[in-house]
Amino acid sequence: ASSGIGAETTRVLALRGVHVIMAVRNKVAANDIKEAILKEIPSAKIDVMELDLSSLESVKKFASEFKSSGLPLN
Repeated sequence: ASSGIGAETTRVLALRGVHVIMAVRNKVAANDIKEAILKEIPSAKIDVMELDLSSLESVKKFASEFKSSGLPLN
């Protein structure tokens, strides 16, 4: 979600009022995209969470943090 089609998908979903969780390897790049989207759409609800799909430990950590957030998964 921190570049290309993922960043654009995040922007469009946020534009439509969806609370978006950006699951990314590079949190710095993701935060840059998040800030750019928030400048365009101040009401956007976007969270950045680290996720490296090549690491089972990262996947477990992401899943645990997401479950703790209480947000629905759609």
